[in-house]
Amino acid sequence: MAIINTFAKCLESPYLLEDPTAADRVAELLAKAADRLEGAANLRAGEGDPTDLLLLCHEAMFCGLRALVYARGYREMGLRCLMLACEALYVKTGELDAEHLRRFELAQRLKLAPAEALESASAFSRRVLELLA
Repeated sequence: MAIINTFAKCLESPYLLEDPTAADRVAELLAKAADRLEGAANLRAGEGDPTDLLLLCHEAMFCGLRALVYARGYREMGLRCLMLACEALYVKTGELDAEHLRRFELAQRLKLAPAEALESASAFSRRVLELLA
């Protein structure tokens, strides 16, 4: 199996495909992201489990990433191609700061402090909403 390390290779693989109906799921993904972000904020306010807070922040960011890619008419079948698609469609065009993707990866690996994860997820969610407005 070839190494998939570019947007073009993702499109040649079974892990990313053009889907004219993908944009129809954006609202659902944004609602799920908002729900996860609210859950994380509630955990923070109530001094809940830090790991749960990190996981909710990661899920909120994941939904935001998917919403961005889906809005451009693509569906992903793997995290690597989701990241590469977002980079190609938004970061390389200057619409999205690469730091958001780095923070997403740190959240995925549970490498952020709870407050930092919540701030990162909130900032990313705000940017996603701006891009999709």
